[in-house]
Amino acid sequence: MNKEEVTCGIVGIGLYFPENVRTYKDIARLSGIPEDVVLNKFGINHIYYPGEKDQTSDMAVWAAEDCLAKTGIDPKEIDLIIYFGENFSDYRFFSIAPKVQGLIGAVNAWCYDMECKCGSAVVSMDQAKKYMTCDDSINTVMIVGGYRNVDIIDYKDSGVSFLFDVSCGGAAAIMRRDCNRRLILGNANIANGEFAESIVLPGGGTHIPFTPENINDDYLKYIRVKDPKGFREKLGPITMKNLAKVTENACKQSGLSLSDIDFACPLHMKKSAHRELLGYLNLPEEKSFYLADYGHCGQLDPLISMRNIEEKKLVKEGDVVALIAMGFGYVWNASIVKW
Repeated sequence: MNKEEVTCGIVGIGLYFPENVRTYKDIARLSGIPEDVVLNKFGINHIYYPGEKDQTSDMAVWAAEDCLAKTGIDPKEIDLIIYFGENFSDYRFFSIAPKVQGLIGAVNAWCYDMECKCGSAVVSMDQAKKYMTCDDSINTVMIVGGYRNVDIIDYKDSGVSFLFDVSCGGAAAIMRRDCNRRLILGNANIANGEFAESIVLPGGGTHIPFTPENINDDYLKYIRVKDPKGFREKLGPITMKNLAKVTENACKQSGLSLSDIDFACPLHMKKSAHRELLGYLNLPEEKSFYLADYGHCGQLDPLISMRNIEEKKLVKEGDVVALIAMGFGYVWNASIVKW
């Protein structure tokens, strides 16, 4: 096989969201932040909130089933399943990819979980393409994720107010060799390990295991920023620049430049940051998708945006779309998709 000739496209996308929602008014009530700030600054109309049945793995399975229904693909055709969702899930020790594989009947697929925090979907698409490029036996790949970090957000902790947009759900996509729709072009990633322990869920790991003495300490049960002021001062000046840089690098990997981008799909962030990023990309707001009706579904954001821009006919055949993400640690990620 001439590896340079291999193309990989997205056949279709499946989604799942719980029935429960929290509106901007609910978040304002829980956090004490004014309603207009949550709505207009944080950019949240509502987020999704899990019901009793909505386990992380199950939401991934339901999204995978929706993806199969949307695409009409037989699960037996899938060669590989990559779980890219959050590792905060049903159990502290658990692999979700095999559960998805078993429940959807993808009996011919092997599978694994991967983790790059909120950049994981972008990275998993790149991994899927590289498998298809390098391995003749891999022709059809499902990427799938579940996310419900909303459980570990403390609305009374102002140090994590940038996470008050966190939502939940499931998302999946099927990618196929020689599919000429929604072509995956170049991908790029940047990392800065200086922030590796800036944001953590303190309790329940080997560093601070739960004990009878600390089991009721709420500080240990929610995501915390160790030094909120220092974190903002260090990350603030570089994060938008890194998002722009990683997008430019992904364009270069695609044989393109930033000026070739027709539409941008960043992860959910506050409105001012969204506009700042578009300024770096020289794109007007109408050439981007903003997830105000979903909140931040973590790793799922790029797939949610792609499904929406397809259904709302916001892009046309031949358009160049930038998927832009970042994750705790810190990592910045981008993929270029040609519609």
